[in-house]
Amino acid sequence: MGIVPQVFGHRGASGYRPENTLEAFALAFEQGADAIECDLLPTADGELIIRHDNYLSNTTDVASRPEFAHLKRLGTVGWQQEREDWFCEDFTLAELKTLRAVERLPELRPGSAKFDGLFEIPTLDELLKAKFTSGKHLILEVKHGDYFAAKGVPVAAILARKLNEIDWRPRGISLTLEAFQFKVLEQLQRVCGPVGDFVYLVDTWSDPSLNAQAAEVFDGISFNCELVWGTDLVEVAHARGQKVFIWTARAEEAENTIEEHYARFILSGADGIFADQPDLLAACVRDMS
Repeated sequence: MGIVPQVFGHRGASGYRPENTLEAFALAFEQGADAIECDLLPTADGELIIRHDNYLSNTTDVASRPEFAHLKRLGTVGWQQEREDWFCEDFTLAELKTLRAVERLPELRPGSAKFDGLFEIPTLDELLKAKFTSGKHLILEVKHGDYFAAKGVPVAAILARKLNEIDWRPRGISLTLEAFQFKVLEQLQRVCGPVGDFVYLVDTWSDPSLNAQAAEVFDGISFNCELVWGTDLVEVAHARGQKVFIWTARAEEAENTIEEHYARFILSGADGIFADQPDLLAACVRDMS
């Protein structure tokens, strides 16, 4: 095998604990992940919580909380789709802290669902200050930055302030910042400064010239694995001098054996692989190295 890829806990060890919780992140590192990835969203009072979507019904117990029934509304999720739900930007941090995380895919992951109601919705502050993140690598994805910018919420500026206020560097923490929107990632790079690597996320077949432009501006590029299979995207990006990540390796999606499933990711040539079960991927990486 050529490149030995790093293993990234996708939203933590999200195959075993409700995603984007401190407990999922800590478990991922215990399982041998080289880094963990998390998603950042703003609150009504300018804080940054760790959730994947700005709507809350599928990863928290908000629907069972009568005190927040009045906040349910028709709103726009980051991907410009409308739905009736509760939205993080309508809640203060104090309100969100009363909610508890739940498993997003309970039928697929009943073991994780056993932890429903036990864990808080974490903040970026808490992640950066957690003892288990000392000496670790954290991948911070800014979700829907363009959507929130249009609403007058300066997520990049909030993140820059947090990274300036919190004493994370002396503890040996290293960072990668990610975004799907090219201009959002450029803004993060400009506003946050030299805090780590900047990686451009690509989920659909995009203009190849934009990927080439990303190589001139950013440190790496991260592809949905479905774009990689049967293409030379990884090789082309490496030839441009970029780090290449791919996502997401999930044990539940294995059509034959888990080892065969993960081997496809490992042999892709990517420098890093996001996985919901980082322990299983790490074991396969070791076996193939």
